[in-house]
Amino acid sequence: MTEAASPSDGVGTPVSSATDASTQGPLEFADAFPSEARPVPPDLLLPQDAAKKAEAQAVFAKALVAEDNADAEAALAGFRKVLELDPSYADLAVKVAYELARRNDVAGGIQVLKDAIKASPKEPLPLIYLSQLYSKYLKKPELALKYAEQAITLAPDNFNAHSAIFELYLAGGESKKAEGVLDRASSSKSVDPRYWIQLGDLFTRLYLKEDGSAQPAELERMNALYRKAAALGTEDVALQTKVGDYFVLSRQVKEAIPFYLTALQGKPQEDESSVANLRDKLARAFLVTEQRDEAIKLLEQVVAEKPLRFETHELLGELYEQKGEMDKALASFEHSLMLDGTRPTNYVRVAEMYLRQKKGDKAVEVMRAARAKFPDMPVITRVLASTLSQAKRHTEAMTAFAEAKADAENSYEELLNARFYMEYGAAAEQAGLTDRAAELLKEAIRLDPEHSAQAYNYLGYMWTDRDMNLDEAGEMIKKAVEMDPDNGAYLDSLGWVYFKKGEHEKALKELQRAAEVIEPEDAGEVYDHLGDTYEKLGKLPDALSYWEKALALDQDSKKIAAKIEAHKPKVSQRAPAP
Repeated sequence: MTEAASPSDGVGTPVSSATDASTQGPLEFADAFPSEARPVPPDLLLPQDAAKKAEAQAVFAKALVAEDNADAEAALAGFRKVLELDPSYADLAVKVAYELARRNDVAGGIQVLKDAIKASPKEPLPLIYLSQLYSKYLKKPELALKYAEQAITLAPDNFNAHSAIFELYLAGGESKKAEGVLDRASSSKSVDPRYWIQLGDLFTRLYLKEDGSAQPAELERMNALYRKAAALGTEDVALQTKVGDYFVLSRQVKEAIPFYLTALQGKPQEDESSVANLRDKLARAFLVTEQRDEAIKLLEQVVAEKPLRFETHELLGELYEQKGEMDKALASFEHSLMLDGTRPTNYVRVAEMYLRQKKGDKAVEVMRAARAKFPDMPVITRVLASTLSQAKRHTEAMTAFAEAKADAENSYEELLNARFYMEYGAAAEQAGLTDRAAELLKEAIRLDPEHSAQAYNYLGYMWTDRDMNLDEAGEMIKKAVEMDPDNGAYLDSLGWVYFKKGEHEKALKELQRAAEVIEPEDAGEVYDHLGDTYEKLGKLPDALSYWEKALALDQDSKKIAAKIEAHKPKVSQRAPAP
């Protein structure tokens, strides 16, 4: 049989038939990849422009790999090569230009952007960033304005172009021209809600004062922009939240609530940090607008859904406290402390709540834990000392105060102020160390004589109650009253010093004034003193009446109860027959 010619793969490599393969060895396949040995046939060659783009894509992929591997030099070289092949890639041109500018090659960055503008004359992005390079690095606002204006001409709805010109005028102190830029931007036909909220943000920088106030016309204008953004972006949770934030910032808290509620009904993305505490924001808005019950209900829902947010427990605790639900408040503060033990204030707040509930030992336990966690903070030792004093653990309190004083002298002398010595002196008085208490209270007065009414009163009352230095005690108390004439505690002290000096009519007058101004729940001691004064004036029915009021406020007082029992028969004997 005569041998037939073998079929070819088109690049000169013969391919054997299956029959030949059985007799001539393994089957051979064509090499599909061209090489120098096997050039691409003319009919498969790409056009020159397409070949450049293909090469640019390959180089870009390599540059991205280098960037991922933290090889900044190779990445930059690759990106520059891409732009040489395809200068129309505007986003990459901006990236390369800013990297060059950061490396002090501003001229190189500007050239990259100009090449991009030449390759894509209708693309506004390179113009915008070219404007910023001229402004930021070369301090040439005229050229910066020129390129930004060109960008606006190309894309009047491009917010960044308006923003660039606004920043240039604002940096130059030309607020009227900056306002004119925003006026022009306001005529846009954009339906992008982020355009309008960004524009609103620029208006707030121009109009909104630090305290959140603005002129009525300016406020109305900003409101309209934010409302327009909200109307265009009803499904955008972050945007609705931001609109609510604006109304809070501008002191229109009631207006913020509908936007927070709209945001709450949406489905935020996991990474949208701006809505992470959305319910807390809404609860605070309810609180400011005196809708406390709604705020509590909302926060209880948050706690049920996300029990590990310590901030929510804190706010809920504050609301319970305001409502007078102290057990719930304490439970919330304890949860907050358990979740976040890094802040000393959390320990202090829980300890204060325990003291208010007459749980002194628990308060001490919390503050001892705080001191163990923050051993280098003298202020924590001071709070521990005060807590020990209020828990009637006086010896431990005096030791803690001495330790706090020593620590503060070494590292935090500001702590040793009039308030510190006032608390230290009160603890010494409670411990029965009268002379030491007087020294400490006098030091508090010396440090701040114009604002030491409490120290004046404490020292004066301490002496009065012990029948010591009555004249000097009276002068001390009078100074306290001069500083705070309507303080019921100080008026009570003044009445008591008159009582001790035997001036019972004067005592009655001051004590009656004290009873009028003091909070009813704090009036127990005043009523007791009034009872004693009426008894000295021979008015036993009145005395008995006030002692009974005092006992109602302090039911554990054996001293007051004894007075009542002793004088009840006398009042009964004097009562007229029916």
